[in-house]
Amino acid sequence: MFQPWGKRDMKCFLTVMAVSALALVGCSTPSAPEYNPRPAYETGVSHGWDMFVDRNYALAATEFRNALDLDAARSWPEAYIGLGWGLAMQDSLTKAVNNFSSALARTPQSAQDSANVYAGLSLGYRDISPVNFTLVRDYALQALGISPQYVFQYRTAINSDDLRAVLAEAYFNLEQYDLAAGIADPAGSLDPADANYLTDLLTKISTLLTLSREGE
Repeated sequence: MFQPWGKRDMKCFLTVMAVSALALVGCSTPSAPEYNPRPAYETGVSHGWDMFVDRNYALAATEFRNALDLDAARSWPEAYIGLGWGLAMQDSLTKAVNNFSSALARTPQSAQDSANVYAGLSLGYRDISPVNFTLVRDYALQALGISPQYVFQYRTAINSDDLRAVLAEAYFNLEQYDLAAGIADPAGSLDPADANYLTDLLTKISTLLTLSREGE
């Protein structure tokens, strides 16, 4: 026959329940915060640019690659931009433009970054043989459209003068002579009716390119 619990029985039951609850609390493990690689990634990119400014381009490329390894999803553009420039300075131009293209596909977050990518692509394609002057032209126009007085902040000798020099050359090779002359002969000192017009225009463009190279 069922017997109601006494006070002592109830006290023992409550004690057991309390101990069980404490045991459950003690066994539960709080979840660790999700690791955010972005701060370490940004630090790596910053170190890469420090190496780049010091003209340690191989070390800079290593730093940018290390930063890329922190981006498991490969979704951030900054290290690709840095690696593109680091490789370009070592004349590894095909790999450089591949990295610039990867950066572009990931949508650079600032106008300066976008201009750096387009400038890198234009100047990179200018030195890959055979030269694709359409790409040289189009990417130079993109960079100058973002920043008409473009200056590459990590090596200021690379600037809008370089882009205009390769743009004039691209226009000439694409037979857009008026546009080429607008850059190379802005004062209109050459006569398009002269038999030597194209030769003289090309000489002016070559001078721009030479000055551009000397500025590096």
